[in-house]
Amino acid sequence: MLALGWWTTPTALAREPQRCDVPAVARALQKPLGIAFPKGGQSGDVIDLVCKVYPENSTWTVVALFHDLHDDAGQTLSDQKGFTVAVVDTRRANVKHLYQEKVELNPGIRLSDTSLSIDTGRYELAPEVRAFGVRMDIGHSPKCADGGSSRFLTLLVPEGKGLRPVLNRQPLRVWTVAKWNLADNIDACSIETINEADLILTLGTGTSRGWRDLNVTARIQSHGPGRQDKGQSPIHRKTVTTLHYDGEHYTGNLGPMTSKLLKP
Repeated sequence: MLALGWWTTPTALAREPQRCDVPAVARALQKPLGIAFPKGGQSGDVIDLVCKVYPENSTWTVVALFHDLHDDAGQTLSDQKGFTVAVVDTRRANVKHLYQEKVELNPGIRLSDTSLSIDTGRYELAPEVRAFGVRMDIGHSPKCADGGSSRFLTLLVPEGKGLRPVLNRQPLRVWTVAKWNLADNIDACSIETINEADLILTLGTGTSRGWRDLNVTARIQSHGPGRQDKGQSPIHRKTVTTLHYDGEHYTGNLGPMTSKLLKP
């Protein structure tokens, strides 16, 4: 039987270790964020914390974290968490660039201590503009869901003292149920066929407003117990789409685009 949450955790567990010098990070970020960092065996307000050398300056560090938020009375919010990305000079406890947003929790979003990873691939989007990415493996599929997405990628570029997302939380894995097994009298949510796509982001050859286009290659397959029972092999397809920069961000959303491709 194909479980609806089957793909959410293995990639998170297999991520590349991106350890932090926690005391050094805390000296730089604890005051600006107003949160407690791990200390003395306590996790503080931090849910997940990863670090990697900043590609444009080896003496700086990229830091990404999920953390608790609190109300005016100091109580932890249960339906919202903080997402922070920073470029810091840990030697001087100096924050060079900072980005913050809130993550709304719902049945399709789950955070853990293995959710985040930093992507410092060569995202050279324009002359003297190199982005870096943060990947979030936070998608969760509730029982009987018709589909889901995860492996979200955000690309950020430095802008003054901040970081600007030019591609914001775009899913790189999407799936949908193509056919339910309505004859299964035991499990009302039994799947017969599922369509899923893994997406790969690469730099294109064209430009839009002086910025490189982004090509998105979707590798799609249809499979499931129903096809196996009928002796049918998985169906594999590949398609490529292009995202263009509009002066602020890359237009288009990989989620709906892929959902349309996966539509039975």
